[in-house]
Amino acid sequence: MPVLQVKGVYKSFGGLLALAGVSLAVERGERRSLVGPNGAGKSTFFRVIGGEHRPDRGEVFLFDQRVTGWPPHRLARLGMARTFQTSSLFPEKTVLEHVILALLVRDRLRRRFWPTPLHHLEAEAREVLARLGLEGREGVEVRFLSYGEQRQVELAMALAQVPLLLLLDEPLAGLSEEERHRIREILKGLPRDMTILLIEHDLDFAYAFADRVTVLHQGQVLAEGLPGEVRRDPRVVEVYVGGSEPPSRRFEEEDQRGEVVLQVRDLRAGYGQGEVLRGVSLEVREGEVVALLGRNGMGKTTLFHALMGLLPSTGEVRLRGNPLPEGALARARAGLALVPQGRQVIPGLLVEEELLLSQRPGRWTLEKVYGLFPRLKERRHAPSTVLSGGEQQMLAIARALLRNPAVLLLDEPTEGLSPLLVKHVGEVLLELARQGETILLAEQNAAFALGLARRVYFLEQGRIVDCLEAHRLRDNPELLRARLG
Repeated sequence: MPVLQVKGVYKSFGGLLALAGVSLAVERGERRSLVGPNGAGKSTFFRVIGGEHRPDRGEVFLFDQRVTGWPPHRLARLGMARTFQTSSLFPEKTVLEHVILALLVRDRLRRRFWPTPLHHLEAEAREVLARLGLEGREGVEVRFLSYGEQRQVELAMALAQVPLLLLLDEPLAGLSEEERHRIREILKGLPRDMTILLIEHDLDFAYAFADRVTVLHQGQVLAEGLPGEVRRDPRVVEVYVGGSEPPSRRFEEEDQRGEVVLQVRDLRAGYGQGEVLRGVSLEVREGEVVALLGRNGMGKTTLFHALMGLLPSTGEVRLRGNPLPEGALARARAGLALVPQGRQVIPGLLVEEELLLSQRPGRWTLEKVYGLFPRLKERRHAPSTVLSGGEQQMLAIARALLRNPAVLLLDEPTEGLSPLLVKHVGEVLLELARQGETILLAEQNAAFALGLARRVYFLEQGRIVDCLEAHRLRDNPELLRARLG
């Protein structure tokens, strides 16, 4: 008997058909990977299974019980748990409090007559956190964690519920290589009586982890079978990974460096009493793409937040020689625009409403960004929250461009994207560079960043430890590995 069975599910948003007759059966104890290009319908499919969206047509069965349209809490009572593509945690609560909360929910869902003593819950929570590599971080408020650590907390909350069916939505997205290795090993070691359905853009892991693989494309099942069979399927290769190398930029000898646009001197910032940035200095010149590389937790996102005025900081930040005013709104008006990690769309707004809200006079107009991102024009009347992860990334970049900034800050723009969409984002950023946009880029995908940047700053423990020409790192991979540890 399948643990999960989905029969002929359809789901549309306005005029967009996101799922077109998807059927799936996952057996007890099975590891199933669900892959496909961005916009294929994977996250919508998870939302239908998880009770967030009711399908227009079709049925969902869990443990042979019809659960179509059931709310998430009723599905959780049957033994389903899930993680999400973007983390939704309580910023001022500690890591330990989050896992204890998950354990309390588990006990309530199981309708235990006598509540578990708090000290027993705390011991169980600490054990779960130790398995996830978060030992010693129990008392830290999650707002002070790196993005990768926050994803680990979310996974810990799901595992604490000891689910019978676990839905994992891109668990490796945004993690450092060390964190990715740890999570891979944890997932491989989960008990076989736990059934797992996984969405993941890391194809090597998705295929290695799975007993069977299902490929979605344009809201339909394109292929399904054993990992080796699916991986060799020419249709899958074509729609998922495309056929060419990632784009890279050539710098000609005659390329001229412009004047310094963004200048940062001895910037210090942190959270509470904890200092994260310890005297960062850097500069970005007119029309230059500069990459910021470093492992997770080194301070890249904190640096971008400090530059945007989202965090209190000391030191000097100048734009075209002028000191920047305090506060995020004032800095946005002065000429900085941030494409944030995690995209951060605005609930309740349509795609075009978000874009119009961002628009300022300048060379980037609504029609021009639609020319850059035709998919956004197609989906301009859709709520931004129902876009795929890749479409939301396009929206985040388009919003920032419509600010017509002097400097564009991009925080992990390829996170959670399929190889084909990573290539597309690279092509977009190459076009922006050709058009003279000034860009500071933080990116875990070093090969992607080196294909775009002229110079690379390395951030380690909140300090700039080196600045090198990108071509030196492209030509010498050992040097790159040495700098990134």
